[in-house]
Amino acid sequence: MFQPGQSGNPGGRPKGYGNLREIARQHTDAAIKTLVDVVNDPGAPPSAKVAAANALLDRGWGRPEASLAVRQEGTSWVELMERLAKQRDKPDETPAESPALNS
Repeated sequence: MFQPGQSGNPGGRPKGYGNLREIARQHTDAAIKTLVDVVNDPGAPPSAKVAAANALLDRGWGRPEASLAVRQEGTSWVELMERLAKQRDKPDETPAESPALNS
């Protein structure tokens, strides 16, 4: 066990992998062509086509931002957080039947 303030990896990152990113970038064209081939292959499983399409979209347009929409008319954030805390303490209730969230 490590003492407080002691690194779990005192030697740092292993040497020899410093140029891995550069090596991978040299294969960008081939990797994109492979993804396009999978998307266009009529015999490819749907899951492979979706994975390839997502990879192309993520690299071409960036990953979509994660967001969370919470709407509770007439309720402040503090009240909502208090209700969520009460719900956390009652794990056997589903949120739909919880009086903490529906009051």
